[in-house]
Amino acid sequence: MINNNQNEMLKQAVLLTQGKIATAEDQLEGSEADKAIDGRDDTCWAAAPYYKWWKLDLLKSCHITRMAIRTGSDAGGHTRYFIEYSQDNLNWETAVEKKDDTASNNGEQYDVSFIARYIRITITYCSTGETAQIRDFKAYGQEWDAPDTGVSGKVSPRKFLAIACDEANGFSEMEINDLEPGQRDQVLVGGETGSYLVYRGVDFTEAGVDQLRGEFGFIEPDKQKRITMEVRVDDLNGEKIGEIILFRQWKTWSILGGRLEHPDSSLLTGVHDVYLVIKTSEPPQRLMIHWLAFVRKSPLPAPKPRSRALPAPVDSDYKIYFGNLHSHTGFSDGQGVPEAAFDYARYTAGLDFLALTEHSNLYDHYLDWDKSRKLAEIQQMADSKTEDGAFLALVGSETTWYNQFGHMNTFNIEFFINAYETQYNEIPLYYQTLKQYPDSIHQWNHPWSSGKRHLDGFEPYDAQLDDVLHLLEVNPIESKELGGLHYYIMALDKGWHVSPAGNQDNHHRQWGTQNNLRTAVLVDQLTREHFFDAVRHNRVYFTSALHLKVWFRVNGAIMGSRIKRTDTLDFDIKALYGKDTGRRIVKAEILGEHGHVLHTIEIDDRQLDCQFSLPCESRYYLVKMTQDDGEFAATSPVWIEME
Repeated sequence: MINNNQNEMLKQAVLLTQGKIATAEDQLEGSEADKAIDGRDDTCWAAAPYYKWWKLDLLKSCHITRMAIRTGSDAGGHTRYFIEYSQDNLNWETAVEKKDDTASNNGEQYDVSFIARYIRITITYCSTGETAQIRDFKAYGQEWDAPDTGVSGKVSPRKFLAIACDEANGFSEMEINDLEPGQRDQVLVGGETGSYLVYRGVDFTEAGVDQLRGEFGFIEPDKQKRITMEVRVDDLNGEKIGEIILFRQWKTWSILGGRLEHPDSSLLTGVHDVYLVIKTSEPPQRLMIHWLAFVRKSPLPAPKPRSRALPAPVDSDYKIYFGNLHSHTGFSDGQGVPEAAFDYARYTAGLDFLALTEHSNLYDHYLDWDKSRKLAEIQQMADSKTEDGAFLALVGSETTWYNQFGHMNTFNIEFFINAYETQYNEIPLYYQTLKQYPDSIHQWNHPWSSGKRHLDGFEPYDAQLDDVLHLLEVNPIESKELGGLHYYIMALDKGWHVSPAGNQDNHHRQWGTQNNLRTAVLVDQLTREHFFDAVRHNRVYFTSALHLKVWFRVNGAIMGSRIKRTDTLDFDIKALYGKDTGRRIVKAEILGEHGHVLHTIEIDDRQLDCQFSLPCESRYYLVKMTQDDGEFAATSPVWIEME
């Protein structure tokens, strides 16, 4: 509530930013965070790539009435950004969001009215290059003469500091400095079996909650050392409404979410005393907690039915296009920005398609898929860079586990799944979620480097999951033995109907030029609709032999087909180079179950066109075609439906 005296003060707004503390997520040498408020025209804060934040600490609460910002460079162009404010450096509200492409050499000014100690600006796009810049920022208003508790209320969905506990057993306070640059924070540390924390009067609100979130850190780097924490209400031995299994993820600190549920819905609404009880703890691991929040998470969208199969070409054969279905930018743990990746793949590498598949745990708002601006930005950029018939810019996400299970890419769904929601570390639950989306497409990534569990050896086989799991990566460069067809044949032998994919998993800008690995698709037209139809029906093959086009049929059915068993199978293989690479095909092999070679054709030519028959002795047949330098292509099989 603003009283009359405060109203009078606000009539005389003053510059608030001079002498305050500026920090940033990242910064280039010579363009540190404080350069954005030094009042000079020849300095700025800068970081690369864009989608970085810059933050100002006003040192006490202020009523902000006007903001002025100059971004970009002397080259002109336009910048997009959003400005947030906070009292506690935990809970943020958006004050301004610039989404348009207008440019102003004098910057932008905004009349606002909010009370905050902290202001944060995130640069989401720069038309002149990859570097985020703030040349000058000013905030005007008055210092706010009101008490600052420093601790937010324990009300859903607001975050509150872990040190705001009402009782602690087995935990103590500790100061750390590794959460954000230039910031020191008080956290709780402990976590031996039997330890607990009590938070009284936590308001789940009438809407109720279904997830506990927190920022958790781990003293020991060993990801195998786990801590299991129970969530109980109203008593140390009260009803359990959740359990969260905690272990170190990619870095020391992670924001994790654990599912809350109970048959009695009243325990998930209203006001309760909450007890966080350490059920098990594997020494020497110790747990750190920065903040907690009880929330209702964003629900997943309604599934779409499986798309109907598109007809085969009538007057011509399928066309073959090459690309990469696994790549990253600086929006997660790679380099560069989406715009540069798509342009490089098309114009430098000569790819026909590129999929950006950022790690889902590195999106912003990665526990609420519908709030992620990064995902929306990538999707919008992909739409703008797609030109049917010439280039497809695709978007996926890489679900990333750090418990030695593996990684998986998801495509053709509007959301992402993040294993930092700890229930998805139970792989059957993750798979069950995928199966609810029959139009989605999924890929097992790099099984040769997936840790001790190796994607659980592709077991158990699940026919419903088989309907949405379409691809498995092959990479003989990273692992000549296991990265070849080893895991692919293993998956086929266990019943999976998957295609081999050749991807580069780019992290260093070389989107398409990092190596010769390619994924090839057989389509009638180069559109997203036809592309995903090809993947669903396994008209896909792996190749490290550049520009090698392969058409493979059994009894007239194209690769990826499932046909009825006949005593004799008629094979038809055609291959040629789409461009003159100076290479020659030297061998074509028919592989069956367990990778056994069932037939070999020795040649020395730039193309192959052959027909022959074999007795039906295997559940599937695929072609491996080798060129003179040892690089090869491996097709999807034609599967035989045994009676």
